[in-house]
Amino acid sequence: MSDLLSLLSVGASAISAQNAGVAIAANNIANANTDGYSQQRVDFESLPAAPLIGGVRTGSPTRAQDNLLAKQIQTATGSLAMSQQFSSAVAQLETAVSGGGPTIDEQLGTLFSSLSAASASPTNSALRGSVVTAAGDLAAGIQRRAADVAATRSDADLRIRAATVSATALATQLAAANLAIAKSGDPAQLDRRDQIAKQLGELVGGQARVDGDGQMRYVLDGGAVLVDGSHAARLAATPDPTTGFAALAVVNGNASRDVTAAIGSGSIGADLKLRDQTGAQAAGQLDQVAYDLATSMNAVHTANAGLDGVSGRPMFTPPTQVAGAASTLAVDPALAASSQLLALAAPSTGPGNNTGALALFALGTRTVASGGTRTLGDAAIDVVANVANASAEAKDDATRDGLVSENLAGLRDSLAGVDTQEQLTDLARFEHASSAMAKVVSTINDMLGSLILNL
Repeated sequence: MSDLLSLLSVGASAISAQNAGVAIAANNIANANTDGYSQQRVDFESLPAAPLIGGVRTGSPTRAQDNLLAKQIQTATGSLAMSQQFSSAVAQLETAVSGGGPTIDEQLGTLFSSLSAASASPTNSALRGSVVTAAGDLAAGIQRRAADVAATRSDADLRIRAATVSATALATQLAAANLAIAKSGDPAQLDRRDQIAKQLGELVGGQARVDGDGQMRYVLDGGAVLVDGSHAARLAATPDPTTGFAALAVVNGNASRDVTAAIGSGSIGADLKLRDQTGAQAAGQLDQVAYDLATSMNAVHTANAGLDGVSGRPMFTPPTQVAGAASTLAVDPALAASSQLLALAAPSTGPGNNTGALALFALGTRTVASGGTRTLGDAAIDVVANVANASAEAKDDATRDGLVSENLAGLRDSLAGVDTQEQLTDLARFEHASSAMAKVVSTINDMLGSLILNL
């Protein structure tokens, strides 16, 4: 009888093990389309056989996972988020410097064409008015583009500030997931932690690593630790006293580490690059063009005289420095009010002289911009060309990173994805084994019943 009771114990453990297999296979099938779900499996372990009890048992469910592949996916996630966000942001910047009417180089062409026409008839009031109008349109065009570039950079700054709040919330969730995993080791919690890390990577890039203790650490580019096990730091955005833009820091208790220049991936990295590099370069180039235009034109204009014979008057309001010159560029108010003040003649030569007009027109072909290396037109074209090149490179990067991410996702699916046909086969196999053991247990139970009746 003791042997039959032992066999009942073997049957019970077998049914329990096979039912665990059924549950895992059914769960895999149910989550076949769940984003980030990793296929789970249950491992069977044979117990010591007769004359001991024998049988089978299962361990805790495990999931299919490759740590090296997970790191590659994490890196690719940050790179893709950055390239896609930067491509979108730099396209907005490209519109700011080149869209909405004639480009700066076209407006410069109009100004020099009007100067050429005025040089042929320097006393003609309509032609003189055309020069003043063209100069005003050019100044307004540069001002508008400077404002649009500033708005694009401000939009990026607003996105950065909002993203830091989201990143801090995700860091807190990641730390909580670490704590839950330390208590249970549930594969579903591991999947959830990976998904949180992925979302965090899309914002800040960096790297998530799982150490030997099973806890995930999240480290930003540059080495700042955002999450350490069950403890999360805070990503804070505070206004820079010089620029007014947000400076980013990882705040951990009383310790604070500036990471503004270190974050080089994720959507925050993209907006930082747009705000502090590409956008700042475009703004600086516009300021330089405005400064060079005003100073070179003013140098010639003040040396010549208007119809009243007076010289020494500027054509544009003189800029005090390069920084901010584009946003303040304007035709001198007195000239804007009266085209008779336009200095097209050399001093003491009479109103019919065109020396000043020819000298102003000649500035169109002289290298008076960018430190004496470029013409005004070429410098204006450079502003647009540099942003256009950055936009084209960003699109190429987004395409490349998309292909890399798709390839890595395919590798992950082949390793950890759910093959429903395979799981249906496993489900049938476990169910058949469970049914078979149920028959064995039923048979043993009948034998025990007969034995007891015959005693």
